[in-house]
Amino acid sequence: HYLNGEFARRCETNTSYSLRSFAKALNVDAGTLSRVLNGKQALSYKMAKKIVGSLDLSPDQQKEFFNSLFHYQQSRKLEKVHKQNIDEKEYKGQDLNIDYYRVIADWYHLALMEMTYLKSFKPDSRYLSQQLGITQAEAKLALERLINLGLLSKKNGKIIKTNEKLSTIDRHLTTPALIKNQKQFLEKAIQSLENDSIEMRSNTNMTMAIDSTKIETAKKMIREFQMTLCNFLESGKQNQVYNLSVALYPLQKKREE
Repeated sequence: HYLNGEFARRCETNTSYSLRSFAKALNVDAGTLSRVLNGKQALSYKMAKKIVGSLDLSPDQQKEFFNSLFHYQQSRKLEKVHKQNIDEKEYKGQDLNIDYYRVIADWYHLALMEMTYLKSFKPDSRYLSQQLGITQAEAKLALERLINLGLLSKKNGKIIKTNEKLSTIDRHLTTPALIKNQKQFLEKAIQSLENDSIEMRSNTNMTMAIDSTKIETAKKMIREFQMTLCNFLESGKQNQVYNLSVALYPLQKKREE
């Protein structure tokens, strides 16, 4: 039911979106996915693991997904999924703190942490709500969440950012959160394109025919450029929080050899 709903949602936002596109995004075979969505084939545990890794589900949603799979297969007497494997072995790490997941996934947590460097910063939910365009409830919970996780701390009556860094090394846990985070920042870029003056933003793109064997080197160069630019921009008077997004992606459906 969830997969059918997600497929329908993507089709609504992109009229050219197809089942083959959905299968590619989930890293599964299109024919198999079609049979699963039509109820003609049970979803295997191996395929479910692939799918969950490609969707922006929270840890609780992932566990719910696998529990529903367990009960479905049990009702069909397929016994391909063992509940012990889901709850105790394979997804032992899924006890990832939901607050930590939210920090990685929801863009305004990162923005709030950076705002602590601003002279005008106030740890007030109304102020944060106005500055970030979020609700006061979201602002209040985000501030409390960051303090509870030790990513912000109170010192001499002020809220400061600690030296702790968010870990995104464990892809099994953080990939869904990072996917959600990237989507949010892409949406923010579109909003900026439509609402901010050209003096306040930079939106550029370049289309090129490339040697795809150089992608890994290109990604390294992008990371180095980002850090160089970050150091340059942060070295002056910090008076506003910005986001830098660089996207490099293929336009062709198939690669020529």
